[in-house]
Amino acid sequence: MTTSFEPFAVSGTVVIGKWNKRQYRIERLLGAGANGKVYLVRRGKLHYAMKTGFDAVDHQSEVNALKALSRSNTSFRQYLLDVDDYQRDGQDIPFYVMPYFKGSSIGDFMKLNGRDWIYLIGLNLLRKLVELHKEDYIFGDIKMENLIVSGYGDVDLIDFGGVTPKGNAVKQFTEVYDRGFWGAGSRTADEAYDLFAFAVLLISSTDAERRLAGIKQVLPQNRNADMLLDMLQSNKALSQAAPVLRKMLLGKYSTSKQALADWRRQSYPRPAKSPRSTGGTWLKVCFAASLVVFGLTVYMYWS
Repeated sequence: MTTSFEPFAVSGTVVIGKWNKRQYRIERLLGAGANGKVYLVRRGKLHYAMKTGFDAVDHQSEVNALKALSRSNTSFRQYLLDVDDYQRDGQDIPFYVMPYFKGSSIGDFMKLNGRDWIYLIGLNLLRKLVELHKEDYIFGDIKMENLIVSGYGDVDLIDFGGVTPKGNAVKQFTEVYDRGFWGAGSRTADEAYDLFAFAVLLISSTDAERRLAGIKQVLPQNRNADMLLDMLQSNKALSQAAPVLRKMLLGKYSTSKQALADWRRQSYPRPAKSPRSTGGTWLKVCFAASLVVFGLTVYMYWS
């Protein structure tokens, strides 16, 4: 088992795959978790995300899940771009490469654009979960750090260390988002497990009082789902989503498809303005405006 990959952290390090011989230049560390580190790397003119594994067995399990998802007819298709080992000092360090997604955390996105975006972000995240669940996997470790928000509230999942086949014990989780932590259910990988974490994520990301920050100090026997339900009830930003989120916290949904259908049926407010954090949407707006101007010009010319 490998426990430390400090050589990867040096900007400019060139990683050459032992088997596929592809070369990647390390640019910077993107994040580190319980089962590996993720780096921004460049190959030619393109940027990718490279994850190095701490434990060979956990790393291979993650790769296997990504292989299956990459073959699926979902938005996860071709997520896994390369799998190889980096040989250094006679030691093989496993890594895989996936697309690099630009964006920001849910919190940063809403600070810039407003909390009314939470409904659209929630919709897009639920769509991702429905796709994942359809392939018989759950995400497992839903939390702010494992999501990237961009464009018009688009959501990308960026760390698949917790992805677990349905029916197995959840392999990786973060306590505050875990229903077992709240005494609200088991740690068996089912769709309701992800939905519980989804509800906690939305509560946490919109709670101005940050009441979940010190929740670990509460004794286990005093923690329960009622605490989350109370937070949800007093959360004005989630008032229109509260009926759906309440059912998620109580385990009333057996499938994410049911939850998505209910989410879509709610009449949520549209974001008050276009996002300021991405240029792609502005390009679309400008293009549409240019078409309008062109149409008016043609009309005036021929009238």
